[in-house]
Amino acid sequence: MIMKFNNIDLKANFDDNYFDLDSIIEEIDVEDDTKQEDSADDSEKTSSLDDIIYPLYIPTGTSLVDREKVAKTDGERIILTFDGEKPFLLVEETASVEKEFSIVPTYGEPFLLADTVGALSSNSITWVSNGIEYYIVSDAMSQVELIEIASSISAIPTMK
Repeated sequence: MIMKFNNIDLKANFDDNYFDLDSIIEEIDVEDDTKQEDSADDSEKTSSLDDIIYPLYIPTGTSLVDREKVAKTDGERIILTFDGEKPFLLVEETASVEKEFSIVPTYGEPFLLADTVGALSSNSITWVSNGIEYYIVSDAMSQVELIEIASSISAIPTMK
């Protein structure tokens, strides 16, 4: 690795409180308060699913046979059942917005989708995008086919 510098300012000027820890913490607290207000607005937006999002890619010989909407305590869940040569189940539900960091157990290997990272196992893939949590499971499909379906959903712009 070679690093090349074209210009170095050895006499940089900083404000007196630039490295003051107390002022930095105060700025962070103000930003956090603003973000919490924004996240409260976001939680209202993600409490219900306005539209069902269907995959753009469905394997040949497979079709939608059932659509069920279930109310949760903090939102909604939609279960789409596809049957045929390559049956699978697609679950879409509102993602809850956490006010603090939390550890969420996830099973599978990380897999990069269009706008997020999903967890891919041998027969399922799960991810969160635009306030919606998605879960696809199938015993008859390969990981490649699961990824194709997930990618066709992730490519859909869901913002209004």
